[in-house]
Amino acid sequence: MAYYINNFLFTYLPHIALAVMVFGLITRLVMANKTIQAESTQLLTDRKVILGSNLFHVGIIFVFFGHLTLFIPEELYHLIMTTETKRLIALSIGSFFGTMAIVGMSILITRRFFSPRISYQSSFADYFILILLFVEAGLGISAVVGTATSSIEQYAALGEWAQAVVTFQPNAGDLLADHTIQYKMHIVTGFFIFIIFPFTKLVHMLVLPYTYFLRKGYQLVRRRK
Repeated sequence: MAYYINNFLFTYLPHIALAVMVFGLITRLVMANKTIQAESTQLLTDRKVILGSNLFHVGIIFVFFGHLTLFIPEELYHLIMTTETKRLIALSIGSFFGTMAIVGMSILITRRFFSPRISYQSSFADYFILILLFVEAGLGISAVVGTATSSIEQYAALGEWAQAVVTFQPNAGDLLADHTIQYKMHIVTGFFIFIIFPFTKLVHMLVLPYTYFLRKGYQLVRRRK
């Protein structure tokens, strides 16, 4: 039974999660694009929220892109570094930005729960998403200890698993069979976030006003009365 559960969670669930996310994104962007917004409550509080928001966003963005390095084949990154060096860099940068994200979320969660005006404006989804991301980041930080103390083969297996998933290998889950429960919970929680991503406020990150940074310069001219 344990084999089948492991195989489902780490061989099939990744494809299910990505399929649901892509379908949900397309559906929402086409049929309900006006509902995509972050519903910011920054106008209802003081400037202290800027600290929590910036720590959270910067930390989570760097952590996300750091995870993408799992898809780099060994043959490619071995041109400039060893697997041990890659692990050291991942531990250092991941711990720094992961902690940054957790501190930022702690500030935002405290504000969300204990500010009467913010609580009044908050929905169940607001609390759920923030707590879920906090749990996911906490699981990632807790897995750092396992990464630092495990064998280099176990660390390399994470990259092999990620690449086996995207190349549709039927035995991808076997590569994580011996990993710690923290790793497995972190990965499964991440896939759950992918599944609900299109149906939450998180989707606003895909519709940032990028053209704002590419706009041409202009000058406002007012007619003097």
